[in-house]
Amino acid sequence: MNVDLILSIAESAKAMFGFPCTKDTLTNGERNVLKKLAVAYGKRASQMSDEELIELYNNIDIAQLIAEADDGDADDADDAEPHGADDADGEKDDSSESESEDESDGDGGDDESDTPPEYEPKNALEKEIVDIIRKVHPTLDDGCHDGVNEKQIVDLIEKHGGGRTVVEIPKPSGAVEFDGLMHEKLPQVLKALIRGDNVLLVGGAGSGKTTMATQLTDMLGKAFDQDDYQFGMSGAMFQAYEVRGYMDANGNYVESSFVKCFRDGGLFLFDEIDGSNPQALVALNASMENDVADFPCGVVKKHPNFRLIACANTYGRGADREYVGRNQLDGATIDRFKPVISLDYDEKLELKISPDRNFTKIVQKLRKAKDDMKIRCVISPRASIKGGRAILDGCPLEEVLSQYVFGGLDDDTVKRIRTEAGE
Repeated sequence: MNVDLILSIAESAKAMFGFPCTKDTLTNGERNVLKKLAVAYGKRASQMSDEELIELYNNIDIAQLIAEADDGDADDADDAEPHGADDADGEKDDSSESESEDESDGDGGDDESDTPPEYEPKNALEKEIVDIIRKVHPTLDDGCHDGVNEKQIVDLIEKHGGGRTVVEIPKPSGAVEFDGLMHEKLPQVLKALIRGDNVLLVGGAGSGKTTMATQLTDMLGKAFDQDDYQFGMSGAMFQAYEVRGYMDANGNYVESSFVKCFRDGGLFLFDEIDGSNPQALVALNASMENDVADFPCGVVKKHPNFRLIACANTYGRGADREYVGRNQLDGATIDRFKPVISLDYDEKLELKISPDRNFTKIVQKLRKAKDDMKIRCVISPRASIKGGRAILDGCPLEEVLSQYVFGGLDDDTVKRIRTEAGE
């Protein structure tokens, strides 16, 4: 049993949800960490339920494991030949003296080439990871331990930190950090929203537009120091009342989430705007640029922290090769969304959140092949994530590829894609 590995994984889990874990169900990220722990104990992680994984984690005796790790280090030290020991001829080994001489340069200082420099964390996340490493290795007091150098520590930060990104958010009371797994374009979108721009995100299905919007809501709330910052959203709109709200049969105003965000301050996500009725969108034009707007309940003043994101699969010019059900958008509507930001698949992020990295790499190769061949089909990160879960559950690779990646394609097209991809 690799005690050091178990300790490392356990500390990563502790940083995520504490010890003991009081949760009933796990997120994918939490589940993957505990599955790694189960594997380190020699168990079949894919067959374990969340309850079993949590129970295994909660039964860990951290103090006992640290003691075992320390005992192992002591045993290794006892087995090592001490400096200055006699060699086979009975002569004393004076390597310790020579080493001592080598450790000093001409002016008596330390040889920096023999001692890796202390690693200085660049942000709060890295500091947290370095602290965890030091807990696992109590003797790690100078950024290195048993040959662990800066590069290895950076690799550990990347591995155990999940490749999270840290974004510094400006706010009236002072900048704060937000860290997590996020799309590479998120910082760019955040800056535009803080400036007060209406942003149009254009990307394929499954590119992470909705997930990004929920993360941005939290960030904007911090940026504006507004604890009750709202999040609202709608899908494709066919009637203006879906966003403006309406008066019911009893004369009572039924408020939409758009009006609530507009009045109280919040981020509104207008999803699939290029699937909407262009005439219905005209009703939004005034509310997007003016400080007041006329709704069925009367004239409403726009909150200074109101922000708007629209998401689309196309650039508003109508249907294309893959998205045949998209409409042309009115020029006045498109003009109110600046900047227009292309949201391509973030394949580095896809690998970080994937349940099975090897399967995801196959999916990415197949995606590139079909794009190069201009074959009309969508292979989004949903295929790699959901298919990866199926792989972990023991489903055969060919079955997963057929159901999650190539669903609906004829055998000849599948063969051509796989040949192009080398799979």
